[in-house]
Amino acid sequence: MFRSIFLKTLHEKRLMMIFWSIGVIAMSMLMMGFYHSFSGGGFDELLKNLPKSVQGLVGNIADLKTVGGYVSQEVFALRIPLLTLIMGIVLFVSLLSGDEDQGTLQTLLAQPVSRTKVYFEKYIAGLVVSLIICSMAIIGVEIGLVLIHEQMSLIRLVQAVLDVWLLTVLFGTLGFSIGAINGKRGFAGSLAGIIAFSTYILTSFVANVQSLVTIEKLSPFHYYNKPAAALSGLKGENVMIMIGVTVVFLIVGWVVFAKRDIYQR
Repeated sequence: MFRSIFLKTLHEKRLMMIFWSIGVIAMSMLMMGFYHSFSGGGFDELLKNLPKSVQGLVGNIADLKTVGGYVSQEVFALRIPLLTLIMGIVLFVSLLSGDEDQGTLQTLLAQPVSRTKVYFEKYIAGLVVSLIICSMAIIGVEIGLVLIHEQMSLIRLVQAVLDVWLLTVLFGTLGFSIGAINGKRGFAGSLAGIIAFSTYILTSFVANVQSLVTIEKLSPFHYYNKPAAALSGLKGENVMIMIGVTVVFLIVGWVVFAKRDIYQR
C-alpha cells in the first residue's frame, strides 16, 4: 500500500514506462542506422528532383551530412516527437480523467486528501514518467552512434531530449487540464491530439505559405527545435515560452478541478 499519491501513480504507470521506453530506444536506433545513407551523397540528387515543398519537409541537405544535423532533423524533428506526443497525451489524460472514468478518482477524493494534493501529485508523477521515457532517446541514439562508428556531443543530445520533453509536457498538460475541467478522458485526449496535429501542420506549411507567418507563432512547434537543439543547444526564450504556456494550462485546470463536481459514473 502506497501512502503517497505520487508513488502510487508511478507504480501504476510502470508497464507504460517500460513499453514506451523500448519504443523510443528502438526508433532512435533505427533512424541512426540510416545516417550513412544520407551523408554519403547519393541522396543529394534524389532530393534535387523533388518539389521544393517536399524538400522543405526533408530538411537542409548540408545539415544531414553531419551527425548533429542528422540527429536534429531525422530523429528529433518528427520521429521522436511523434512517439512522445502520443505517449504524453495518453499518459497525462489518464491521470485524472482516466481515473474519473473508472470511478477510482471519486473513491480517492472520499479520503482525507485535498483535491490540490491529488491534482499536483498526479501531475508531478506524469512529469517524471514522461521525462524517463523521453530520456530513452539518449540511450537509443548513443547505441546507434556506436553501431555506425560516429560521435556527437552528449550535452547537445541531452539538450535535444529536454526540448522534446518540454514539447511533450506542454501538450500532455493541455490534455491533463482539459480532462480536469470536464472529466471526460476521450474528449480530453481527442482535443489535445487535434490541437497538436493542427499546430504541427501549421508550422510545417509556414515556409511555403507566407500568409501563415503571424498566426504560426501561436503554434508550440514554432518554439521547438528552432534553432536545432542538437546543433546549437536550447534557446532560453523558447524554453521560457513553452514553460509559460504549460503553467497557464496547469493553473486553469487546477482552478476548475478544485471546485467542480466529480460525478460517480
